Amino acid sequence: MEWFKRLYMGTWQFSGQFKQLSRSQIEALLNFALQAGVRRFDTAAVYGDGKVEEILGACLPPTAVVVTKIPATSKPPLHLPVLASIYNFYTPTSIHRSIESSLKRLRRDSIDTVLLHNWHPLWSLDVIEIIAALDDLKKSGLVRRIGISLPNGFNTCIDDAILPYLDVIEAPFNPRERWILNQLPKLLQLKKEVLLRSLFCQGKLLKRGYTAKEILQEVLPLNTSVVIGMTTEEQIRENTRILKRGE
Repeated sequence: MEWFKRLYMGTWQFSGQFKQLSRSQIEALLNFALQAGVRRFDTAAVYGDGKVEEILGACLPPTAVVVTKIPATSKPPLHLPVLASIYNFYTPTSIHRSIESSLKRLRRDSIDTVLLHNWHPLWSLDVIEIIAALDDLKKSGLVRRIGISLPNGFNTCIDDAILPYLDVIEAPFNPRERWILNQLPKLLQLKKEVLLRSLFCQGKLLKRGYTAKEILQEVLPLNTSVVIGMTTEEQIRENTRILKRGE
């Protein structure tokens, strides 16, 4: 697969929670990424309370591919043995309202991919109506693909009952988060796009002596896409260079 179809530029780092960047700095980085050949961007409605989507909407050309995420009304706890119904966290109405807001901020008539930002394995048998609400977005042309984003610490395979409804699965992958390897062959066989994120653990692995080349050389043979947050031009140069060589 061509490298620019595998790389998504992560944008959480533009929210101010990881590194303080001015709007002009963010715009300059996005323009540099576009000039370097990056065409795919991963974001979420909650990044900067919508400000990151607004910046992307102002900077990205219509041809850029955008993945955004719909937040739950409150973040579901991952490790409790019993969890309330998904309807306490998502409703068809909240999903449609979130997409309407994202479309305005992104300045688009449609979004390539929309993911539920929060997911819990105990929802698998209680989720069809919510997935149907996402599917309605596809039928209306507001969204091309739908899926789920799996939280850090998730270690349960995605239930077979919902896999037919999903086009895209985003999951963490790093030395501490490797469960996806158990299900990855099946997901790829089903032609799901898998986006692997948190590869560098927000830069912590690089500080521990790992290199971007070492990390990506392990990931690229998996035939997935990768989401990489980049806050300098040098990071963009290095990561795109590694992906080009690994084609």
